Amino acid sequence: MADLLHVIGEALEAYWLSPLSLSVLAVCVASIGTLLYVFVTNAQNPKLRVSLLTGLYALSIFFWAFVGASFVLCVSQARMVAYARNGVSFAVFGAVVGGLAASAIISLLVWRYGNAAVIRKFTPRNPAPNETWLQQYVDLLGKFERVPGVRVRIVESNDALAMAVGGAHQTILVSSGLLALLERDEIEPVVAHELMHLKHHDAEFKVFSRVLSRILFFDPFSKFFDPAVHREREYLADEASGRTTGKPATLASALLKLVDRAPPAQSAWGLSIFGPGTGLFSRYPPVGERVQRLLLLAEILGNRSNSGNSSSRPAG
Repeated sequence: MADLLHVIGEALEAYWLSPLSLSVLAVCVASIGTLLYVFVTNAQNPKLRVSLLTGLYALSIFFWAFVGASFVLCVSQARMVAYARNGVSFAVFGAVVGGLAASAIISLLVWRYGNAAVIRKFTPRNPAPNETWLQQYVDLLGKFERVPGVRVRIVESNDALAMAVGGAHQTILVSSGLLALLERDEIEPVVAHELMHLKHHDAEFKVFSRVLSRILFFDPFSKFFDPAVHREREYLADEASGRTTGKPATLASALLKLVDRAPPAQSAWGLSIFGPGTGLFSRYPPVGERVQRLLLLAEILGNRSNSGNSSSRPAG
C-alpha cells in the first residue's frame, strides 16, 4: 500500500510539474481572464453579455473536467505517468480528450433525457377549451419569431409558474395558479418571455446547467458564472418579450404580482419566470431592476410611437 501511494505521489508530482499540463491550465485561465476583461469593460449589448458569460461557464466546466480527468489518470495509470518516457504527455492528452468527451456525453444525455424528465416531473395536461387561446397565441407568436411547433401545456398547481422546456419537443408550461392570478393582457407577455427563452436556447441551457451543477458540485467557478448567465438571460428575455409584444409595462405588472405570491416549489427554481433568491448566487435578477428596465423600455417605445405619429401629421 505504501509503495502504491509513493508511485501515485510521484505520478502527481511529475504530471503537475510538467510544462504540458501547466500550459493547458494557463490557456484556460488566460481565456477566462480575457473574457472577463471584455465582459467588464466592453459588454454593453445584452446578447454579447450572455455569450461572454456562457463562454466563461463552458471554460470553467472544461477546466474542472480536465483537472478531474487528470487526477483519475494519475491514480489509475500511476506507473505509466511516473516512469514511462511519454507517460505525462499521454496522460495530458487523455485528460484533454476525456474532459471534452465527458462534456459532450453529458450534453447529449441532458439533451436527450433531461428536458423530457422536467416535463414528466410537472405532469402537465393539454389546455382546456377555455385555455386554447394560449396555444393559438403561441402559434402566432412562434410564426413571427420563427420558433414553430411550440406546445403549450397546463400544470395543475397553485404556484404561479411559467417555464420553457426545450429539446426535441419544445414546450411552454403554464400553471393554473398563474392563469388565475394574471389578466390575459399580462399572461401574453409572460408567455412571450418564455418563447424568447426557446428562441435563444435558454431553456436547454437551464436544464443542462442544473444537471451539470449537481455533477460538478466542487466547481467554484460555475457557482458564480452559472447564476450570472441565468440573470442576463432573464433580462434578455424580458427585453425581447417587451419589444415583440409592445407590452413591457404589462410584463412589469405581472412580475410585481408574482412577487406578492409565495415562492414556487423548489423543483421550479431556476426554471420558472420568477423564483426566490437575491445576490451573486441567485439565478434571478432583482425584480426591482427587471421592472425598472421594462418601464424604461416602455417609455422608449412610447416616445418612438409618439415621434412617428407626429412626423406623419400633415403640416399646417
